[in-house]
Amino acid sequence: MITVKDLTIRFGETTVLNGISEHIEKGEKVVIIGPSGSGKSTFLRCLNLTEKPTSGSIVFDGQELTGLCDRELNLIRRRMGMVFQHFNLFPHLSIRRNITLAPVKLGIMTPKQADDKAAELLERVGLADKADAYPAQLSGGQKQRIAIARSLAMNPEVILFDEPTSALDPEMVGEVLELMKQLAEDGMTMVVVTHEMGFAREVASRLLFMADGTIMEQNTPAEFFAHPKSPRLKEFLSKVL
Repeated sequence: MITVKDLTIRFGETTVLNGISEHIEKGEKVVIIGPSGSGKSTFLRCLNLTEKPTSGSIVFDGQELTGLCDRELNLIRRRMGMVFQHFNLFPHLSIRRNITLAPVKLGIMTPKQADDKAAELLERVGLADKADAYPAQLSGGQKQRIAIARSLAMNPEVILFDEPTSALDPEMVGEVLELMKQLAEDGMTMVVVTHEMGFAREVASRLLFMADGTIMEQNTPAEFFAHPKSPRLKEFLSKVL
C-alpha cells in the first residue's frame, strides 16, 4: 500500500531522516517506537506529505506522491486518515459538526449522509450522547476518540497515528487504545508512533525501531521484544520495559 524509498529530510546541517526505505502492506499494523528525536513522527508525517522530504520517493497505492500538486495531494490525503497527539478539534463547533465538516465541505457526502455517518461513528466510539457537546466539555480521552471518529468519517484506507495517547492522563489512555485495538481487529491498515509497549506487543503485525533518523531494526512483536539484535534496541528496551 505504501512504499518509501531513500527518504531523507535535512534541516540545514541536521539530518532528521537518513535514507529510509520501507514497505507497508494493506492490512498491516505497523508500530514505530524509539527514543525522542529519532525521527518517528517526521517519518509518519512524510507518508502523506504533511512533511515534505528533502529527497526520496513515497508511493501510495501505486501513485508517486512527491511530484503531485497540492490539489492532487489533497485527493490522496482523503484516503489517509491522521490522528494527532493534541486532537486538533475545532473548539467552536459541536462534536457532530467536527465529524461532518470535512465530508460535506469536500462533497463526499450530503449533510444528511454525513449526519447519519457521524451518529454511527459516535455509537462506535462510545460517545453517542456527546453529539451536541463541544470539545471543551469532553475529557482528553473522549476528545481523542472523537478525533479518531472524525478520521473514520472520510472512510480512509489507512490511518496514521502520531503518539495518540501521549497527551492523555494515564487513566484515559486505556479507552483510546481499546478503540485502536478494535480498528486493528476490523482490518484497518494502521501506522502508529507510540510509547505504549503493551499495545505494540498486542496489536502490531510488525514493529520498527527508529533511532538517529534510521530504522535500526524491525521484527514481529514476539521476536522484537524477546530477541532484540542491535545494542541500541537492547538499551532502549531495558529502559522502557
